[in-house]
Amino acid sequence: MLWVIHHSIHRPAPAVTPAIWEQAIPARHFFSPERLLVATWDGEPVAWCHWFLENQRSVCLAAFCFDASPQGETAAVALLTEFQRQVVSAGAVSIHAGISPESRWGYQGLDPIGQGIGIDVADDRVNQLLEDAGFEEARRIDRWEVATIDYRPPVSRESVLFRRGTRIELAAMPPMTPDQAAAMFHLEIKKYQLVAPGGGAPLATAEIWLSDPDIHVMSTNHSILGRVDSDKSDLSAREAAIRCLLALIIPLLAEKQIRSLYHSVPSDSHDVAARMAALKFRRTAVGRLLRKSL
Repeated sequence: MLWVIHHSIHRPAPAVTPAIWEQAIPARHFFSPERLLVATWDGEPVAWCHWFLENQRSVCLAAFCFDASPQGETAAVALLTEFQRQVVSAGAVSIHAGISPESRWGYQGLDPIGQGIGIDVADDRVNQLLEDAGFEEARRIDRWEVATIDYRPPVSRESVLFRRGTRIELAAMPPMTPDQAAAMFHLEIKKYQLVAPGGGAPLATAEIWLSDPDIHVMSTNHSILGRVDSDKSDLSAREAAIRCLLALIIPLLAEKQIRSLYHSVPSDSHDVAARMAALKFRRTAVGRLLRKSL
């Protein structure tokens, strides 16, 4: 309930129920109950946060929620203080706040986390709380989104030549560590590759994260664009291959009744932003990854 209340203040209410949250987080083997901290007021929960030990020197503050009451805001300050005390006791010397595209803590795909943009800039309450506690912005991340239904990819002579001379195939995903596999268990990850008719090394690859309908953490109408890559050394040819592959994947998602595709991009990655815009993605949110040295 606090997750929905908190995020509803700065965005439409997230489609998260207790069952969905339980599937995403406490049902996983990496869940440590002692790192889920809850603040109460007169016996009622009004704030909570959840942190993970990244390594022996750093932790990730993955979630921080509190209700809109004065009691919730007061409790949130005390909760943040207690969290930092526990981090110091654990021997860590730095904190990263917010889920990034590289994070693997089970929250990815959970509405409104998606692939991860850190702390949404629209979440004034958490941003102000963390800044008052000495956190500083480390980097910004943009969320880009495209509607797949009735998608019409941009047409150019280069794109036509690529489509006539290539095809897309599914490739095997590289193995994950046990912790990564557990964190991404609610997502089905497919790796697409663009290949020439004669075979050989793929011209470009892209990972698509789909919701596992049996676990249902992320809506089955949504998908996430994960790692995108190409081994081509020529930058122009590399970019053309990636754009061609993505333009071919999007209609395939529409055929599966997946209505949207999201991708998180560092705000200073201007080349990737240009790619997203050229492929008719829209920038729909901006977030901040915050950091504090202890």
